Amino acid sequence: MTALPSSLIPATDAARLRALERYQLLDARSEKILDDVVAATARLFRVANTTLTIVEETTVLIKAPYNLPVVVERVLREQSLCSATILQEDTAVFEDLNQGSAPGVDLSLILQLGLRFYAGHNLRTADGHNIGTLCLLDGLPRHFAPAERHLLAQLAGLMMHLLELRRVLGPHSGLTAVFWQVIYRTMSEQLAGLAALSERADTAPGPLAEAVAIEASALVAGLDQLVTATLRQK
Repeated sequence: MTALPSSLIPATDAARLRALERYQLLDARSEKILDDVVAATARLFRVANTTLTIVEETTVLIKAPYNLPVVVERVLREQSLCSATILQEDTAVFEDLNQGSAPGVDLSLILQLGLRFYAGHNLRTADGHNIGTLCLLDGLPRHFAPAERHLLAQLAGLMMHLLELRRVLGPHSGLTAVFWQVIYRTMSEQLAGLAALSERADTAPGPLAEAVAIEASALVAGLDQLVTATLRQK
């Protein structure tokens, strides 16, 4: 069980919010490449729900939800484990929310939705600000193995690089949609590999087999290299 800080508002929050403004993320419009990576993450870890969240000043935006039990665009910052996750560097894990608590976070909404497991990793900008998380949620308690923590951190890093590329190119609409289509075609083979890997994995709940996690890690590293190479060209 990960211990989280008691205060949800870091001393550097004003600077963090200024960094967040650069990414122009504060709407919940669907963007295919973000949605597809989130969906692939959910299938790979075999969890019911996965979200890309953005921690705003007083609320948390559910930017790219996968299979949430209700349609929620924003929740109060004090109702989200993600608002506490951004205060630490490591992956935050609650294997059974019935058996623990996060200081400063009201878990009532999460528990009302029937969710018992949470794991989240920061979206960290190049200048060191945690603007949100990539997180996993499930209705059943589960062990989260070290190899899974490493893989989730890699996927969060990939997502942050995609957000950085989005900052450079603009959102996935209008003229920039053409550029995103080219990027998506380039990424499609690795995304297909992740999808195939998730289909081959045991469908029973519980931690990923270490061999599966290692293979997935290599695929995610390939995706990340593609995105960072594209960023260097811009």
